[in-house]
Amino acid sequence: MGLAKQSHPKPERALLMRYKKRSLQSSRISPLPIAFVHQDMTSYSGLALVDRYLRLLDLHGRVREKLRHFSFRGDYGIWNLVVLVVLMLIVGVERLSHIEYLKDDPLFRRVGRLPRLPHRTTLIGMFKQFTADSLKALIELNAELVVEQLQRLGLGEVTADIDGSVLSTGGHPTWAFKGYNPIRKGARSYFPLTAHIGETGHFLTILNRPGNVHDSKRAIHMLQLVRKALRGFVVRFRLDSAFCGAEIVDFLLDRGHRFAIKAPFWKLKLLPEAIRTRERWRRLDDTWSYFWTWDCLPKSRWHHPALVLRKRVGEPKAVQFDLFHPNNGVYEFMAILTDSTEWDPAELLAFMNGRSGHENSLGELKSDFAFDHIPTNQYQANSAYLLMSQMAYNVSLSMRHEVGLVQEHRAQNPKRTRFFRTWKMTAFRFLVLFKAGRIGVHHGKRTLALSSNEPTRQLYHRIGTGLEALGERLAA
Repeated sequence: MGLAKQSHPKPERALLMRYKKRSLQSSRISPLPIAFVHQDMTSYSGLALVDRYLRLLDLHGRVREKLRHFSFRGDYGIWNLVVLVVLMLIVGVERLSHIEYLKDDPLFRRVGRLPRLPHRTTLIGMFKQFTADSLKALIELNAELVVEQLQRLGLGEVTADIDGSVLSTGGHPTWAFKGYNPIRKGARSYFPLTAHIGETGHFLTILNRPGNVHDSKRAIHMLQLVRKALRGFVVRFRLDSAFCGAEIVDFLLDRGHRFAIKAPFWKLKLLPEAIRTRERWRRLDDTWSYFWTWDCLPKSRWHHPALVLRKRVGEPKAVQFDLFHPNNGVYEFMAILTDSTEWDPAELLAFMNGRSGHENSLGELKSDFAFDHIPTNQYQANSAYLLMSQMAYNVSLSMRHEVGLVQEHRAQNPKRTRFFRTWKMTAFRFLVLFKAGRIGVHHGKRTLALSSNEPTRQLYHRIGTGLEALGERLAA
């Protein structure tokens, strides 16, 4: 006897309104003529939200306080010009000459607190007035903004990635020399040293350098700046093989910092010998095996360990051996110099592989905030511009964190790369900043009016709610 078929109620179908085909087709329309008229319209309505965030940070006041002890000449206040450059970079301006296209935007002038925008030459003159001391003030302000954001995110332990980046200059700016430039070989360049926070993607500090220096030049000074700025945090340093030297290792060991430095085989000649004489390797996983060795950096004053790893890549065959590297066609080797054997080998390997996050952030800084643009022919002026590019990047990234345009994924992240997946700046500009609006009077009050679009309204409301919550936290 068969089972009776059970009847299940059908789900109610959503009522979809169908349009007539005629209403979905337009007749041929001639091109619209273009006319330029004076009106209070803006192309960057999202700057109204950025303005609210900058007021919560008191960015104008803090820049003014940092630079008030230095003599800057000119009709414009230095604090207004610095914030103006930051705003230009946030909206995507790649050249100072493009300020001419912003002069008639009423909202941009209002957020910049300037009734009349300066000429490009005024901005260049401002850059050229920066000295070593005033640059230090900007470096301190950048670090303070990043540290405050790390505290609001509740991070007690952070990773500091230290590395250099080549900026081709073109022309003959001062202190631009031919050096390591893999993209444009032989071109003059700068070689700024950057300190990057792996968990959030912020740049804590940037030091500009001539293009012909070694990657580790001024590294000790950079480590001191990072250590001073992150006094209340547990800091792990992560560096590439260019920084593997006795002076840097001893500095970190003297102060008890945790660190991982990729060890170069050509420089640490004790490592290839240890690999050749090693008989027993411990298994890490299906791919890697390892062993610990000690004191491979001869000139170091400290007793220090190194983790040596190998990965099987093929079957035995004839290969061209490298004079300094132990790779033999069957195994590939790598070594990591560190502070203690308390590291779990798998964790240490993943931690070292997380250096790629620094490269991703550098790519975003260059492509979205014109970090690779060199606006003047003077070294100090170009250094000031790089710091303002860094400030624009950090401020925009922090704002995306504060208004909830992120997705948190702290767990299962042994590489110590970003704990928060944030909106790309290109998406933020398209969905938030680049919205046309008209400034008019509504109920007796000047108001920015946008065209009616429900997704934009919901997004602006979400961001506004996040800014209100931030204001309450800062006021508490």
